[in-house]
Amino acid sequence: MATEKAAFDTPAKRAKLAANRNPYWSGISGGRGGLSLGYRKPTRGVGSWVAKIVIAGARVEERIAPADDAGAGPDALPYPQAIAAALSWGRQQYAGIEARQTGDVVATAPTVRSAIEAYISEREAKSASGADAKSRLGKHVLSDERFAELKLSKLTAASIRRWRDGLPNTLRPSTINRLLNDLRAALNAAVERQRRELPAHILGDIKSGTKALPSATEARRQVLSDADVRGLADAAFALDETGDFGRLVLLAASTGARFSQLAALTVADVQVDRLRVMLPVSKKGRGVKQAARIAVPVGDDVVSRLKPALNGRRGHEPLLMRWHSRQTGPFKWERVDRQAWKTASEALRLWSAAVASAGLPAGTVMYALRHTSIVRGLRCGLPVRLVAALHDTSTAMIEKHYAAFIVDATEELARRAIMTLAPAALVQLQVVEEDAA
Repeated sequence: MATEKAAFDTPAKRAKLAANRNPYWSGISGGRGGLSLGYRKPTRGVGSWVAKIVIAGARVEERIAPADDAGAGPDALPYPQAIAAALSWGRQQYAGIEARQTGDVVATAPTVRSAIEAYISEREAKSASGADAKSRLGKHVLSDERFAELKLSKLTAASIRRWRDGLPNTLRPSTINRLLNDLRAALNAAVERQRRELPAHILGDIKSGTKALPSATEARRQVLSDADVRGLADAAFALDETGDFGRLVLLAASTGARFSQLAALTVADVQVDRLRVMLPVSKKGRGVKQAARIAVPVGDDVVSRLKPALNGRRGHEPLLMRWHSRQTGPFKWERVDRQAWKTASEALRLWSAAVASAGLPAGTVMYALRHTSIVRGLRCGLPVRLVAALHDTSTAMIEKHYAAFIVDATEELARRAIMTLAPAALVQLQVVEEDAA
């Protein structure tokens, strides 16, 4: 039987209470009704803190955390911290109730699942790359029912880490980091939409829980030599007689663009007379970008190899195309029509074959062409700001991930300004005898 203002502020007092499925309540804010902190005493084991709020006819009750009873775990809260947690929860619930009454938000409490589904819908509406994100998140996040159904109001860095610990050991660090990037973006977007209903600390927990694995740096170590890049481009053309895959690799190597940018190129984006490609900006990031295209200079050899894809075609047509085939029988395929490249996964088989043909390690990824292009620009002494602009990224990202190459490049420039401080060597004068008159 519940009692008002029950004494449960210490473990000793709580140990004397009778087990009860209904919490023992104590009002902590707002007078009658208002906000209350409760303690639920189980028949066995550790009790739990419960919070309740009653406002304008609306009543919300929720478990906050385990109490610091005997045998409690490290996440258990003592009474003072439970009071603070209940007050924070109460402010959050009050804002949520007010928002729902004014129609500012949907009535359903947001969960990890609802955040991901909204994110996938938005990604698919933006570009075909949303299919890859849908596959990753569906397979590794939504399949975990416990984590997927977790309310965002309950989400903590610890709960995210518990989900991470359950991922298959076969996943590569780079794959896990891509998954974490997608999850972080989905959760942040949901928090932005429904921030009035969620605790203030949630953004910090999301950032901490989805922190990238420090060991996932293989891709950025894959900086290729000029000979390796030329070998990959030649192998790509040799593997596909249509030149479709070859042109994809050629442009990736010469511009350092992301796959999504290359897939969005049109015939008009290749300016033959000016030897440059007008790359569409990527859809990464939240802000509105100032330019829709980035002018990237390319060599005459690149333009020459692109000309077969330009001749007789209209400017608005997709530049990079590929044959779409359908299976007509066991191990039999028939070409149906030509379509634009959509996702990077469509190029995986040919890329693996090109890597093998060029004699490079099997783990070489296509994104290495982007890293190589960035490093080449830095080593050539281009300003960091220009390298960032050409590759549609920020100077902060370049400085964070390519600091070692920036140091190498700037060291060579700084060496030109070195002044010799050692005394100049004395020059011995030679005696010159005059010719006899």
